[in-house]
Amino acid sequence: GYSDCVMKMITDLRSNKVQELELFHELKKGGENGNTVEMVWWFPKSNEQYRIRGRLQFIGNNGPVYSYTNDKNNESSSSSEQTNNYFLAERKQQWGNLSDTAREQFYWENPGIPFSSTWEQGKGVPPGGRDEDNEGKVLPPPDTFLLMLLYPTKIDYLRLGDNYRQVDEWDWGDADATAGGCRWKSMRVNP
Repeated sequence: GYSDCVMKMITDLRSNKVQELELFHELKKGGENGNTVEMVWWFPKSNEQYRIRGRLQFIGNNGPVYSYTNDKNNESSSSSEQTNNYFLAERKQQWGNLSDTAREQFYWENPGIPFSSTWEQGKGVPPGGRDEDNEGKVLPPPDTFLLMLLYPTKIDYLRLGDNYRQVDEWDWGDADATAGGCRWKSMRVNP
């Protein structure tokens, strides 16, 4: 299904992208939740490009910051709690999978401000995001750490070596249909 197709990334709560998505949701209040991001991957050796458009969701300490779906009323409270617990477990796992230096960044000063010095950045930063008093165990994720999930709705693939281009779009079809009502539709198009 659609929710099984997700790209996991991380970001800092204090980053511009979080503020921009917050503004986007504020402007779209009452409107349909649309595609909120698009990213491009270019592979120069193979001359391939992937443009991935989709819905973005941030997972913080208390679960989703924004939901990629409009209708939360369709979920029962037990299902909603299970989903939230799943997201929190995924966030915790992603935090544990980071390198020590990557974890340290989430304890630094705000992203985007002028860099002072390595010594200044290190003040108050637990080395490697680990507990020095507890056998070096990884600390719980700080509030600044967000799991970022991209749910693709459109993938535009271009291979310049032989001028092949394909567009895959998620077809919502009949949202109330039984299994098979929603699916990916692919179409080869001119580059």
